[in-house]
Amino acid sequence: MQDVPAPARLEAQDNAASFDANADNVFARIAKRYDRLCDFFSLGIHRLWKRRIAAKIAASPGAIVFDAASGTGDIPLRIARLLARRTGGEKKVAVTDICPEMLAIARKKLAGRAVSLAIEEHDAHDLKNVASNSIDIYSISFGMKICRRERVIAEAFRVLKPGGAFYCLEAARITVAPLHAAYLKYMDWCLPTIARLATGGDRGAYNYLLKGVHEFPDQETFARELRDAGFESVRYENLTLGIVAIHEGVKPR
Repeated sequence: MQDVPAPARLEAQDNAASFDANADNVFARIAKRYDRLCDFFSLGIHRLWKRRIAAKIAASPGAIVFDAASGTGDIPLRIARLLARRTGGEKKVAVTDICPEMLAIARKKLAGRAVSLAIEEHDAHDLKNVASNSIDIYSISFGMKICRRERVIAEAFRVLKPGGAFYCLEAARITVAPLHAAYLKYMDWCLPTIARLATGGDRGAYNYLLKGVHEFPDQETFARELRDAGFESVRYENLTLGIVAIHEGVKPR
């Protein structure tokens, strides 16, 4: 883990992928293929990354978990599996997304789990139906790069209780610059090819992902954005050399 010093104030920024859910319903179109695409794009390594953040969330104190941009429910599924093996300290997990087609997959995937689950449609930019200071743990995985970061972070901060924990799993930068450059070249080559074959030529299925991987800020910069929003104890953990990172923060008491 690396602790990050407090920064100077940063300007508000648009989402890294320049994605607008109102302009392109791409995730509804690929909902049934989304899990398969994740395996293709990451060569299956995303399963390890998701397992790691789920373990952090399951072990974090607090009873109410809000998972934003849940997609097909991979993170809540892993949290549910971990919680099912434990006794005491039960958690209620809100599985949320803006895309009803993705939530329909999540509903099937999570059916019958012996954990308190609520599947709800929410826009992470505007959690108008979620009360301030009502959530113990807020998490978002691979959704931040297609969102307007400053708005999503502000909403996460608002709904968290004082002392509540924030977790974000997202694209990052490999710490060795030449290696990161080589990784981006590989992504530029393989993502369009894989996605074209897997989605029948739906360019939107990979354009946003590719742009988001290129444009999402490095670990230090994103950590500073979290501090700028008011979070304390901000730190991050690099996974797979820094291809992705888990950022954590705490809302001050």
